[in-house]
Amino acid sequence: MANYNCLMIDLDDTLLDFGATEAQALEKTFAEFEFPYTEENLAAYKEINNELWMAMEQGKLKKDAVLVGRWKKFLAHLGRLGNANKISDFYLNMLGQGAFPLPGALEFLADVEDFATIAIITNGVEKAQKSRLVHSHVMDYADGIFISEKMGITKPDKRFVNIALERLGVSNRKKVLVIGDSLSADIKCGIDAGLDTCWCNFNDRENNTGLQPTYVARGFEELKRIILTEEEIENAGKDHEAAV
Repeated sequence: MANYNCLMIDLDDTLLDFGATEAQALEKTFAEFEFPYTEENLAAYKEINNELWMAMEQGKLKKDAVLVGRWKKFLAHLGRLGNANKISDFYLNMLGQGAFPLPGALEFLADVEDFATIAIITNGVEKAQKSRLVHSHVMDYADGIFISEKMGITKPDKRFVNIALERLGVSNRKKVLVIGDSLSADIKCGIDAGLDTCWCNFNDRENNTGLQPTYVARGFEELKRIILTEEEIENAGKDHEAAV
């Protein structure tokens, strides 16, 4: 029997490559609104965006203040006038087109789907995230989708995972594993909810947050071995071979 039979998995930079999605969306948005596409401007946007998202995670800002506010601040950086709401809507539509699974992500989901309930837990805009889930085929493996905009709660608020578990009908919390790349959002959310956590440290980052995940995985094979028994891993591999 699997070590964990309910997996609560973050989406961006855990299963999907958000960097590739963001780069594509920003390039199209800059072109649409005739913003100079320079390294300096890209860095300025990302700094503004990261600052506002962190403030939202800390409960200091509402989602709309982030989604539209980042473009207001970016327009100010450029010294230009513009309709931040219109820019935000366009950018979010472009984000929805970005479906880039990390190498090994779909194979990992295929290996674990028969042994565990898979719930996707993501901070983001419902329309964009659902579009990416469908086009990336991550949706094919999900038993539940929980998006902050729809939930009305943002990770790391522990209510996010608690409500998700309630809706999934999961009662044995000892067999639940919260999985994600963000220590401040995913791992803190799981820890605060009293659940086991796995930090997906796929890029060999340092943990200087003081948060201690139950596990650290540096790749999908390592993550799979945290979740499944050796026998289950062997059977999952045989199932794939038989399907070829």
